[in-house]
Amino acid sequence: MNRRDFLKTVGVGAGSMAAIGLGGETLSALAAPNTSAEAIAANAAAVDPVWRVLNRVTNGPLPGQVDAVKKIGIQAYLEQQLNPDAIDDKASEARLGDYATLDMTVPELIALGADKGQAVMELDAATVLRAVYSPRQLYEVMVDFWSEHFSIWHEKDTDKMLKTGDDRDVVRKFALGKFRDILGASAKSPAMLIYLDNAQSTAAHPNENYGREIMELHTITAHNYTEADVKDVSRCFTGWTIQKGKDANPGEFIFNPKMHDNGAKTVLGHTIAAGGGQQDAETVLDILAAHPGTALHVSSKLARRFIGDDPPESVVNAAQAAFLQSGGDIKTVLRVIFAAPEFLNAPPKFKRPWEYVTSLFRAMNAQIDKLNPSVLGILNNLGQLPFGHITPDGYTDYASLWEGNLITRWNATINLVYNKIPNVKVDLTGLVKSQNVAIEPNAVIQFFGLHLYGRALTQTETDALTAFMNKGGVPDLTTDAGRKRVNDTIALMLAAPAFQFR
Repeated sequence: MNRRDFLKTVGVGAGSMAAIGLGGETLSALAAPNTSAEAIAANAAAVDPVWRVLNRVTNGPLPGQVDAVKKIGIQAYLEQQLNPDAIDDKASEARLGDYATLDMTVPELIALGADKGQAVMELDAATVLRAVYSPRQLYEVMVDFWSEHFSIWHEKDTDKMLKTGDDRDVVRKFALGKFRDILGASAKSPAMLIYLDNAQSTAAHPNENYGREIMELHTITAHNYTEADVKDVSRCFTGWTIQKGKDANPGEFIFNPKMHDNGAKTVLGHTIAAGGGQQDAETVLDILAAHPGTALHVSSKLARRFIGDDPPESVVNAAQAAFLQSGGDIKTVLRVIFAAPEFLNAPPKFKRPWEYVTSLFRAMNAQIDKLNPSVLGILNNLGQLPFGHITPDGYTDYASLWEGNLITRWNATINLVYNKIPNVKVDLTGLVKSQNVAIEPNAVIQFFGLHLYGRALTQTETDALTAFMNKGGVPDLTTDAGRKRVNDTIALMLAAPAFQFR
């Protein structure tokens, strides 16, 4: 995005500026050539490699985290993150203590009835809090990855309650395990069975929604199967349903043999003999999980997430080979990607709204007392509320498609810096002091340059920011007016294009 495109995107004019509470001088500073996407790419070589890695495998660096990782080394840190069970997560989970629905069984969730909105709100809130505060950051990034890969729209029918179980028992349970395990768990997920209509699929009337999407989106991709495969895969999954309200465990998965098509099927050239019952679909899952097309699809998406929109073919091929050789072990695939020079030197990638908001909260050490609709509203306004994508393809991971909501991002930044988001607190003075930075305007701005951009500010950036900050005189940090001017400058740095990239 060049300077002209940037100005065109935000819509220069009094209305645009009023919408975010910024004057013309601020808008001009935001659009300055030294903070354009071209400059970001040109300055990439100066970015600290630890900062770069943290922006790919976490939801953004915390204050002081770059120095902490340097002490143990990048590879040691990555290995720690690949073993989340060994990382103490009690403090972040304690923030979720009031969210009773997170631990409810599926029958208990179904019984919520009129209180189903509670389950929606608590799962959305917990997802944000875990992303911001959990030290198991790679795990949370992978939870987000699989939540999009096996995407379920939270608002469909009983998925208002059932998605909570899917998040806990499918995505979180197998996020760093074997692909066949997460694929199989997703196939039996009551939320997925409802979302893609397989719960109603019978021998007489097989529903093809899940049969198609499990191949097109979850595994081998569209060019690797035929319409005949869709029909027979769908027949294999007939009878995979959920227990009804009058049954012993309403909402839970059950195989109903009366609904199943027990005839012979052919899937991707494999003959499935008649009379197999529930095993028909298990065989399909085995076939799909072991298929080279699945390995390529998953490896490509992982490389896209951690490297860039168009990941190097060599990395994708190496990851695909690791997937096939390891039987779909996700940790093994990630190790191959993380070992690639292209990962360690990944070019800047525009942050999706989710990444922008979580990195913003982490960078500013924001303290969320109780997540309320205002925080979720920010994500909703930006177009990436957790589990809010209606179609099963999930939110796109192509960063280039998210460049149209800058004003909404600026609003979030300004409201955060000035503590205007209810129940969210930012202490800029405390943050600076915690990093042993002198309470002096220029020192503060240079610190935030390193912290937010991963590199020292260029001379051009320093001159532009200093001119903005010092308009009317050097700010006196013992006065409210002086602190406000420095805060304005920090908000500018957070809103500028440089912080929109990771």
